Amino acid sequence: MALPPQALLELGFRADQLDCAGVKLTLCEVFELVGPGEVVLEGKSIPQYVRVEPSNEGVFELPAGTYVVRYCEYVKIPEDSVALAIPRSSLLRSGVALFTAVWDPGYEGRGYGLLSVLNKYGVKLGVRAQIAQLVYVKLTEKSALPYRGTYYMER
Repeated sequence: MALPPQALLELGFRADQLDCAGVKLTLCEVFELVGPGEVVLEGKSIPQYVRVEPSNEGVFELPAGTYVVRYCEYVKIPEDSVALAIPRSSLLRSGVALFTAVWDPGYEGRGYGLLSVLNKYGVKLGVRAQIAQLVYVKLTEKSALPYRGTYYMER
C-alpha cells in the first residue's frame, strides 16, 4: 500500500513536491565517475567522482555515458515503510535509464542514483528537473532493523 498524500506532507514535503503516487525527485547535481568502485565481503569502496557543471542556463548537457546523480530533496523514510525511486517515462523516452536501490526503513538524507545515457546523441537535463518519483510502500509492521548505515543522513 502506498503512503497517502497526507502522510507525505507529515514527513515534511510541500504539496508542490507531491506527484501522482509519491514525491517528485529532482536533479540537483551530476557527477562523472573517474575511478573504479569495489564491493567485497569486507566492505565497499566508492569510486571518485568529478562534478559536471551545468551551463549558464542551468542545463546539464550529457553525452552518452554513465553518471551519478544527486537528488535535491531531503528524504525521510519512516521505519514502517520502504521507498522505490521510479524514473520518469520522459527520461526513458529520451534514451536515458535511471537505476536506484531500495530506500530502506529509517533512511534519511539526499539520495543518489545512477544515470545511464544510452542515447548516442546525448541528453540535456535541467537543474531541478524532475527525473524520478519516489514511491513509498507501507510495510505490514515497523522494521526491526532501521537503516543506520554509511549513507544515513547523507548530505
